[in-house]
Amino acid sequence: MPIHELLDYFNREQVRQYGERVALRDALSMEGDRVVADYAGLKLGTLFQPMVALTSEQQGGHEALLSVTGRVGRLTPSSLFMLASSAEDIIYLDRLCRTLHALNFLLQPSVGGLLSLNVHPRHLASVRREHGLAFERILRECGLEPSRVMLEIQQGSRGGGEDLARALDSYRDYGYRIALDRVTASPAADFWGARPPDLIKLHPDLNDGAARRRIQDGVAALGVPATLQLGLTVDQARDGGFSHVQSRALFAPGAQLAGPTWRRARFP
Repeated sequence: MPIHELLDYFNREQVRQYGERVALRDALSMEGDRVVADYAGLKLGTLFQPMVALTSEQQGGHEALLSVTGRVGRLTPSSLFMLASSAEDIIYLDRLCRTLHALNFLLQPSVGGLLSLNVHPRHLASVRREHGLAFERILRECGLEPSRVMLEIQQGSRGGGEDLARALDSYRDYGYRIALDRVTASPAADFWGARPPDLIKLHPDLNDGAARRRIQDGVAALGVPATLQLGLTVDQARDGGFSHVQSRALFAPGAQLAGPTWRRARFP
């Protein structure tokens, strides 16, 4: 399906599902060779940052980061989500952002590896059943399998243990991979041991070497296959025993895919 027809389809479906009070008729549109989105008069875009695999056994990918621009310039994604006042608003906005990122990923001339997408904590608290089903349908319309998508969940995500467990199990059932993001303490073995994530991303401000080793020991006990600490250099990541590196020192977020993909040589 041509990109303009796909955008028209998504815009119509969003209005049908959420109504015009929540969804704009032309929320998704083309700007040059990129897809942008409109929410409350703010322009939303996509920036990609590579997650580079340091060993041949691991698969690399890109995290899609949200850019928000208003009349006064750049805004933070957290300020954008403060505008969503109801559960329906937050579900719509979170899916709109992930749809935007998926479309921009597929428009890249050299697409490969995993696409890593953030799930807002308020989304997890708002959706009551069939987590991942609506987005799985969106991905299939784009020609992107859920198995190529990693959903990033923050360690302190809202909601009770049962709600989070239900969401994670549902995401798994639809084929998504799961990353636990911005980790500052060892994941609880009684919860994560039953559903170990595919990737652990340690918080960039975690400077205590002993604390980091305790977390890595706990992660290894869970059987998590891949780890990184945000912000490290390649040498620091290797010395720390991490499998991936994601850092501005290596690749700053940009509008185009950078670093290795399945069509390019592995790094380094």
